[in-house]
Amino acid sequence: PGDAARYPLRRDMLRFLPLLLSSTLVFPSCKFGLDYSGDETGLARRAVPLERPVGGKLSYLIAENPEKPRVIFIHGSPGSAAYYGDYLRELQDDAEVIAVDRLGYGESADVGTVVSFERQAAAIAPLLEQRGGAWPIVVGHSLGGPIATRLAVDYPDKIGALVVVAGNLNADLENPRWYNEFARWRILQPFLAGFLKVSNREMWGARVQVESLETKLDRILCPIIFIHGTSDSLVPFEATQYSIDRYRTHPHAYALVLIGEDHGVTKLRKEEVLETIEDLLDGITDPVEEGDR
Repeated sequence: PGDAARYPLRRDMLRFLPLLLSSTLVFPSCKFGLDYSGDETGLARRAVPLERPVGGKLSYLIAENPEKPRVIFIHGSPGSAAYYGDYLRELQDDAEVIAVDRLGYGESADVGTVVSFERQAAAIAPLLEQRGGAWPIVVGHSLGGPIATRLAVDYPDKIGALVVVAGNLNADLENPRWYNEFARWRILQPFLAGFLKVSNREMWGARVQVESLETKLDRILCPIIFIHGTSDSLVPFEATQYSIDRYRTHPHAYALVLIGEDHGVTKLRKEEVLETIEDLLDGITDPVEEGDR
């Protein structure tokens, strides 16, 4: 009775909490230009078996072109390989293009939640094959950005170029949001889809993972391009400002700043992202002549 007197609306409110939480996760996706679905038409699906004790597999989509360099897309949290279906088809003439279902998502969901960037990167590492005389270009969006960066840190000799799209490498900016706190409530767990639970655990573990990554950023040898919208509501543009300062002395670090754009630039500004990747493909397949330096 005491609790009822203090919180007279609690029971009525609880009935609507799952709907409210789902709304906080769906409506921002619409606003930011995110859509985790995609079209796998014309694409093959393959899998890399994972070593014990993890077990399971890393599943990925591939637009095969074995004579060309690879481009590997790493999605954010949540996300899926299918989201990049259009990219795979549009780049296929110039590259062998891969999009992974990260551990915990899509066809790789059987592994469960893997918060560790190092383990996520290690699962993708077998795909780092030299093709057409060049190592892969790795593209990571949102949380996929620091995971792609971890790949470049741990395997610096096997990355042709790194593209971080709306990603954060600054632990001070890595803070869960109010809806992440909501999603931890035990009473809501039966109502949450599995991929949302995985995503929420990743969000709570991201700060520690980025802190670890920050200490290793100087290991990266390949060209780096940061793409970010100045009005990003999920990953603040300050993240790319930090990265620009951090790599100020790197010989091949660049930024593509999209004025007024929000988080989902891989969809909202697809042409610019595609053009960036195509320019990188030209660069890694056409050596610079001495007179052009």
